[in-house]
This record gives sequence, C-alpha cells and structure tokens, in this order.
Amino acid sequence: MRVLLFFAILFALASCQGAPKRRPPTVAPAQLHQELSAAQAAWQARDGKKALAKAKKLLELYPESDVADDAAILIGDIHADQQNFIDALKFYNLVAMGEIASPLEMQASLKAARSLIRMQRPQDADPYLEKVSNAKNLPVEERMEALEIRYETLAQQKRNFAALEPLLLLAEQHPAPGKKDRYRQLGIEILESRLNEEELQRVADDTSFGFLTIPAKYRFALIMAEQRNYSKARRYLSEVIAKAPDSDLGERAQNVASQIDARQKVDPRTIGVVLPLSGKQSAIGYKTLRGIQHGLGIHGKNPTSFRLAVIDSEGNPDVARRAIERLVTEDNVIAVIGGLLSKTASAEATKANEFGVPILTMSQKAGVTQIGEYVFRNAMTSQMQVQRLVEIAMGQGLRRFAMIYPNDSYGVEFANLFWDEVRARGGSIQGAQPYDPAETDFRGHVQRLVGTFYLEDRDDYATRLRQWKEKNPTRSARQGGPTPEDILQPIVDFDALFIPDSAKAVGQIAPMLAYNDVTKVQLLGTNIWNNKTLLERAEKFVGGSLFVDSFLATDRAFTGSEFFNSFKRTFDEEPSIFEVQGHDSALLLRQTIGSGETTRAGLARQLAQIKDFPGALGTLSVTPQREIRRPVVGLTIEDGKITQFGTPRSQQ
Repeated sequence: MRVLLFFAILFALASCQGAPKRRPPTVAPAQLHQELSAAQAAWQARDGKKALAKAKKLLELYPESDVADDAAILIGDIHADQQNFIDALKFYNLVAMGEIASPLEMQASLKAARSLIRMQRPQDADPYLEKVSNAKNLPVEERMEALEIRYETLAQQKRNFAALEPLLLLAEQHPAPGKKDRYRQLGIEILESRLNEEELQRVADDTSFGFLTIPAKYRFALIMAEQRNYSKARRYLSEVIAKAPDSDLGERAQNVASQIDARQKVDPRTIGVVLPLSGKQSAIGYKTLRGIQHGLGIHGKNPTSFRLAVIDSEGNPDVARRAIERLVTEDNVIAVIGGLLSKTASAEATKANEFGVPILTMSQKAGVTQIGEYVFRNAMTSQMQVQRLVEIAMGQGLRRFAMIYPNDSYGVEFANLFWDEVRARGGSIQGAQPYDPAETDFRGHVQRLVGTFYLEDRDDYATRLRQWKEKNPTRSARQGGPTPEDILQPIVDFDALFIPDSAKAVGQIAPMLAYNDVTKVQLLGTNIWNNKTLLERAEKFVGGSLFVDSFLATDRAFTGSEFFNSFKRTFDEEPSIFEVQGHDSALLLRQTIGSGETTRAGLARQLAQIKDFPGALGTLSVTPQREIRRPVVGLTIEDGKITQFGTPRSQQ
C-alpha cells in the first residue's frame, strides 16, 4: 500500500504535533493600516521602490503589530518579483516561523516553499509544507497550492514515484477542470517514462492509485512482453481488458494480447519469407526465393512437408515490417528468411526480434545482428572479406600496405576494417588517400600517395630540378617546364594497394598508377571486382591482382557440385550467390527443425550453436555475434580471366 503520511495529515486537517506558543500581535492604529494600504497600492501600480520603502518602514517601526505580517509578505513579494529569492525567503520566514502569530502564516509558508524551489533547494521546503499540512480549516486554494508545491519539490529532486502522490490528489480534487486534466496528463507521463520496473508494478498492483492503475497495468504488461515473459504480460493485459473494455487502452490491450496469443501459436513446418518480388530488385528477390525453395526441398519427386509463406516487401521498410507481423500473427511461422536489401533489413530484423521469431537476414548492412538475439545473418560481410583478403595477402609475404578509397560509407567502412586487420596481424599502413566518389581524375591522389604531388616537401627536389635543367638546356618555353614525373621518382614504400571500389573506379585508378611508375605492387580489392566489367576496363593493369568473393562461378568444384547440378535440374538455370544464400538459409532451418525443434526460442538457441554445417559452397558456422561465417575465396586475373588465387592452371 502507498504511504501518504503528508497528505493524510493535510486532508484530515488536524495534527497531533504541538508547536511553540506564538504571541498575538498588537492592534495597530488606523493610520498604520492606511500606510499599509498605500504601500500595497504602490506595488499594484508597479512602483516597487515606493512600496518597498513604505513596507520596510512599517516593519521596522511596528514589528509586532498586526500590519507587520502584511508588510513582511509585501517585501517578500517585491524581492521575489526581482528574482531575489534569498531576501524574499527571509521576509516570508518572519511570518511563517516568527514569534508573532499571524493569519497569513500558511500563505507565507507556501511562498517560502516556492522561493526555495526557485533557488533549486527543494529539500529545504519540507518544514514549510509540513507546517501547512498541520493547519486546521485550511482553504481549498491553499491546500491545492500545497499539493502543487509538493509535486514541484519532488519532481525537482527526480523522486518520480513519490511525485505521483500529489499529482493523484490534484487530478482528483482540484476545483478547476482544466488543471485536473493537466495533472492527470503529468501523472500518465511519469508513469510511461520515469518509473522503473519495480515502481511501475507497485502502481499496477495498488488500486489506491486510482486512475493511474489501469495505465500502469498496460505499461507493465508491455515491459513483460518485451522481456518475453508472455504469461505475466497476458495476465496484466487481461486485467486492463476486464476493467476498461470499451476504452482506447482496452482496445490496445486486446491487440497486444492477440499478438501474444499469436506468438505462442507456432507451426514448426511453416517458414516465412520476405523478399523484394516487385520493383527494381525483383530479379534478385526471385533468385533468392528459388534458392530457398531448393533448400527446403519443396520441389522434386519427394518434396518435404515444409510450407512457405511468402510476402513481397516491395523494397519498402514499412511494408517489410508489416509483413513480419502478418507472418507471425496470421501464418504462425517458426522462422523468417529475409532482410535481403540494406534499406529493409533493419526494419525486418527489429520487428522479428520484437516478436521473438528467428530471422535469417542476407544483407551486408553493418550492425544488423546487434538488434537482438533472434537476428542472424547469412551473407558475406565486409569484415569476412577483409579478414580473408589480408590473410591471403600476408600469407604471400606482404607486410606494408597503402589504401586509396572513396569517401563514402562503403569505402570508409572497408578502409577502417582493412586498417584494423592489417595492424592486428602485425602489418603496417604506409599511406591512405580518400577521394570523392564522383572523382574521375586520380592523378593527384596517386601523386600524394607516392610523394610526387607536394614537390617542395621532398629534400631532393631542388637538386633533381637543377640536374634536369642541366640535361635539358635547350628546352623552349613552348615545350614547358618539367612534370613531377620528369624530376622525382615515386616513393613506393608499400607492397600492396587496397582499392575498395567498383570496376569503373579501378579502371581509372590502375592506369594512373602505371603512369606514375607504381607498377610493382599487388592490387587488392573486394567482391565487387568479381565481374567482367573489370576485365573490360582495366585488364592490362590488374593482372595478378588479388580480391575475394564467396565463390567463382566457373570453378569446377562449384559447377561439379551436387548443389549446382541439382539446382540446374530443378529450375533449368545456373545458381548465383543469391540462390546459394537462399538455399543455405533454408537448409539450416530445414535440418534444425527436422531434428525435432518446434519452438522459436529453441530454434534460435539451436541456430546459435551451429558449427561446420555443410552448405552449398563449404562449411558454415555461427559466430557469437550470430553471423554465419561463410567460405570466402581469393581470386585473381590471369590470361584475361578471373581465376581462383593460387589454383594451378591444370585445375582451372
């Protein structure tokens, strides 16, 4: 039960506590009352100087008269109006705590308490509020003001749970309807955002909190649902529905309860799928879907009993979010495969985690698995690429690296990962040059990288310039002066150069490297190098380069695999990475559920423990971050073809 000592006393209008006897004031002659009226009139006319002088004179000459208390409060009001709360408190205190009795004692106590609040000293207001609480026959206005001040002192001290008590009484008993509504809203606001779990439950379980009890039950139920304590959440929601069936809150409680009921109902043979099946990305959506169908084994002579519930995300995060909700509440899926596009991955993962349904996403979007324990990713991430790329490069004896990268999210992410991985393995980064993604002229960037851009900074520049002029004494003005390449040799203090950009950019950078005599370094790239465009744009300059990808489509190990041939027989087309990811995701679910797992939570636990699972391209393992670590192969360019790095020609 709540403890309302202060307010029980306040509204009982009585007290058992005694206080020192105060002397009655002397009766002032009519002339003094006229002086007081003059001072008050001056203050009403905003002549503070005149009002202050008259009131101070009355207080100094007649401190025990029945005009002294009015004068003291007037002086306090003038100081308070000037934001001089220290002096205001001193004069209010003469009336509230002085030796002379006054009918204005409660008024002065409230004003003193307000002054302390303005001075950011709410804890010092308690003695004044206690004095008001002990008063007999206190007018309604002063009782309401005492409650308001009490709320302000508690709010200022961030004692939010205690602050509910005065707000509750104000909302129930204030004579002004507008203020009643305001205090109700303040109470709800504290309930929704400023109470901890224990405090919220105390309000929810105590009917003496009046109108706050039902909202507290609803809010506490939501917290229990977030913690997946569905039985407890359902119990509190049922209480809300029973006590407020026709209210907006009751309707919302019913919706949440229905969602919880749907979460509890699971069809372990139904897998949800959310993919972009319309719009610009529909082609990869359908490729992925065929891979999922193949992995679940729902085609062929002996199809499995698994069922797919498929929804088109349209490449829209809101549509994708609603799709997850429908799959759980209407189709009762045990898991979802989706998150193919970066722009929808977070929305799908967040909603799936909220519903407690495992989701296998296939996007490279950074941080997606951090959303929650039900979110897994089956995709070759940037981190996987960099780790494998550096591993192969340093395995070839390369130790010193440089980078030239686009200053966009893709380039910066790869540059940071590459830098960290090289340093972690004991290598060094000798230089790094970012560039605008729209850049088409890379001469300056290459020159900065090899020390031929800021010529004056080279110690040997002056000497080499003089030597050049001595060798070319007859060069005319029309022929122009020397170029940087004529004078200085590039400083190539790195063994390999990392370029995390598209084939188009590499096709412009690689020739510029050759033009600047940067020819004996290993070029390194990411999986977006793995396409014919790179050969078309830069074949002459990227021979022997090293880059990585999930697989090589022409690799005999892949084209001769059981997966490849089975897929081709089923769909009459060759699989790409999208079909592979879809297949492996579905196969993981098929095998795990087939082993007897029938709950979503259990399925998530089983997925998190997967090690060395046989996928289409090799073994798959799940990391502690719920990333499905996939095979990553090194690739290179030889004889105008993309081949697997380190593979003998006889095996290509």
